[in-house]
Amino acid sequence: KGNLLNKKLYYEVAAFHTVFTDKMTVVAVPNPAQTATSYTYVANGGTQINNGLEAMVRYNLIQSETGFITALTPFVNGTYANFTYGDFKFQQLNASKDQIVEVDYTGKKVAGVPPLTLNAGVDLTTKMGVYANMTYSYRDSVYYTSDNANRANSYSLLNGKIGYRKVFANHFSVDAYFGANNITSQQYYVMLFVNQTPDVYLPGPTKINFFGGINFKYIF
Repeated sequence: KGNLLNKKLYYEVAAFHTVFTDKMTVVAVPNPAQTATSYTYVANGGTQINNGLEAMVRYNLIQSETGFITALTPFVNGTYANFTYGDFKFQQLNASKDQIVEVDYTGKKVAGVPPLTLNAGVDLTTKMGVYANMTYSYRDSVYYTSDNANRANSYSLLNGKIGYRKVFANHFSVDAYFGANNITSQQYYVMLFVNQTPDVYLPGPTKINFFGGINFKYIF
């Protein structure tokens, strides 16, 4: 991480490689002779390999204490994730509970991790107290079952907000704002439950959602 262009441009870049071993896996114990109850138990086993890259750039396009615009700052950040299962296998019993059925996730993509996420936006403040921001977010398509048989679609969100913030007589503070989420009325989820079919999605509003408010504060 560091600064460039007389500290106007700030950046951070990080690459990572992690390996998780002895994850929780299921072992099945059948009993074809039916002399006891068939069952499964959980043990440690398998691996997961996480490789990725994260980057962020923020640029102070305008920064002034005397001008009408006191700050204008665009920014962008993103993450690339390549998460895969290593030697990762689960066991379960068949319908009659007399044989082991092994499920092998080795080489599959880790469920619940989108390969690409991206955020971009701009923040604006003015000397008179008006402020505004606009953000764009993208989330890549993602598997929600570990066998990679089911996938949630990608989506993009555009949000915006404008407001007025001011302190009067060194004691009275006011902040009034108005904004909109999902301006382009996209279908998206706010939560995605992994390996929990059919109850997978907690959906967000499919239409533009407006909000606003006003805050008063007394400063002693």
